[in-house]
Amino acid sequence: MKMIDIKAVGANIADIRRKNNLTQEQLAELAGLSTNYIARVERGEIQNFSAINMLRIAAALDVSIDELAEGAHEKEKLKSKPHRKELNKLLDQMGHETSELLSQSFIKTIHLIQDNNSKHEKSGK
Repeated sequence: MKMIDIKAVGANIADIRRKNNLTQEQLAELAGLSTNYIARVERGEIQNFSAINMLRIAAALDVSIDELAEGAHEKEKLKSKPHRKELNKLLDQMGHETSELLSQSFIKTIHLIQDNNSKHEKSGK
């Protein structure tokens, strides 16, 4: 499984935020986080970047976690992402520990799918 480069994620968040003409304050409000936290994330200073906070930032920016983690924000975006918004809402309604465990499992599943797809592409299948 790939390790996430926190500095790269922070740089991607800052880049996507700017492309969406948002300030750090506006992003913080949309994600339900503090402006200080957003600033620290963008500078790559958050050592334990919570999966739930990553989901909140991704939802606020209307991008996938993959786009934050991999810098794939240049890919064409879907116009409507109701499932992501519903997922974020449901996670917010759960207790912190449960939502964090589900978020971590979701991220691991995505990485497994990406790794599997990558293997299939390399083998020519």
